[in-house]
Parts: sequence; structure tokens; C-alpha cells
Amino acid sequence: MRNELAAGTDQLGAVWAISAETGATAWTYEQRAATMSLAATGGGLVFVGDINGRFHALDDETGEILWEINLGSPVSGFPVTYAVDGRQYVVAGTGTGGNASRWSAMTPELRPSSGNNIFVFALPDR
Repeated sequence: MRNELAAGTDQLGAVWAISAETGATAWTYEQRAATMSLAATGGGLVFVGDINGRFHALDDETGEILWEINLGSPVSGFPVTYAVDGRQYVVAGTGTGGNASRWSAMTPELRPSSGNNIFVFALPDR
């Protein structure tokens, strides 16, 4: 099986926000690195992890990047959120499991590490 980018684009990763009521696309977020993980919260955030180690928080209404960090390795584990004593946290796992090598072959200029880690972030109070 040969993997290749869609004609007319050099972006491999994408998130599409589509209305469940109308089917209309509200916004799209595209990037060079493949999207590896995704989680939406009831608090208006969409967490996106990519093959290049970037972990983003997007606004669920606009797709605007609200926060991002480079975790160094592919964000291959799906984000998990939880709350303790009223404070919300998000967890992201990194490593080269799953289909990481398949997607990185399509973006050879991206060279993340292969470290396996778990990161926990406390979200700011609203």
C-alpha cells in the first residue's frame, strides 16, 4: 500500500468541525504534521496531538489555537481530561506506537524523538 498526500495540498493533518444539526463545516484546522490524537471537551476545547510532538488546544467554535506546546515525540495517545476538586486537567501520551512510522514517511522533514512519556497539564480556571 502506498501512502500519499491528496492532490493540491501539502498538509497531512486536519481537524474539521462539522455541525451535527446542519452538516455544514464550521471551521477547519490544517497542518503539515499528521494528526494523531483528538479529544473534544464540554468546556469548549478541542485537544489535538500530532506526529511532530505538538499538542494544541483549539477553541471549539472558531478553531483558533488557544495554547500549544512541543512535547518532543508523536502525541500518539488520545488525550484524557478529568477534574479534581473543581480543577480540570488534560493528559497527553507520547511515543512512536501505532501508525507513527507510516505517517512520518509522508513528511520526512519532520523528525520528532521517539520518547515515550505522559504529560499532565492543569487547565486555567475560567
